[in-house]
Amino acid sequence: MPSRQSSLPSACAPAVAFWRDDDLPFCEGRRAVGSVSCYAPHTHPTFSIGVVDAGASTFSLQQRKTQIRPGDVVLIGADEVHSCNPGDRESWGYRMFHLDRQWLLQLLQESGIDALPASQVLRSPRAAALMDDITAAMSGKDEALQKETVLIAALCELFGICKEAGVDLHQARPADLQSVRDYLQGHCCDRIALDTLAQLAGVGRYQLIRQFRAQFGMTPHALQLDMRINLARDFLRRGASLADVAYRTGFADQSHFHRIFKSRVAATPAQYQLIA
Repeated sequence: MPSRQSSLPSACAPAVAFWRDDDLPFCEGRRAVGSVSCYAPHTHPTFSIGVVDAGASTFSLQQRKTQIRPGDVVLIGADEVHSCNPGDRESWGYRMFHLDRQWLLQLLQESGIDALPASQVLRSPRAAALMDDITAAMSGKDEALQKETVLIAALCELFGICKEAGVDLHQARPADLQSVRDYLQGHCCDRIALDTLAQLAGVGRYQLIRQFRAQFGMTPHALQLDMRINLARDFLRRGASLADVAYRTGFADQSHFHRIFKSRVAATPAQYQLIA
């Protein structure tokens, strides 16, 4: 099912938006613009990761307080009492992602990490850039496989930045990637879960993404889209209608099909059909 999201006005008037995707129930995103709201000390049942976009705030845990500013990335453990409040009458902006704790633990254990990192503030341009990647994925209209791919790759790299991790996430046993590629070829028009592909390869999801990109030059989802477009070209050469081709190759709608096709063929499906 498509993601459900709110849109934000372009102005800096106070506003809030939420990102949810029914196919990714383990993640919820929130963006606040021009917020002056103050929070009482509270907890979340999820592991939460946020980034400051504008203004400043005080990040408070039970035993310490830290001033946070634009570009700072904040990690907050599940059930940990905390608050993040701007100064008196000041506004700030931030993005926050709430991740199911059990889903996240399983992901990290696949990568050789036994525990979640402690609550902390990361002052790292790369960490902030990874938050941008997650935001773009969760707020966009890509398929669930692509969103999950970006989310997992970004999270594992982000936790690798944390001093508490102490584990090289890049070490992994070689995967049987040909079986994954064959599966994608045979099911390129189907909806495929990243977990299904990882099980075929016999490695964790993050290792699959890294090794697959290293061997084939793209993520599993990108290769799946490439396979779909190659199949679509064949259908178009045979004279099938654009609507029928989009449906038969697994695209949610013609606009998505049009965008992906043009990005790979440098021509629209209609243009390709005319010259084929």
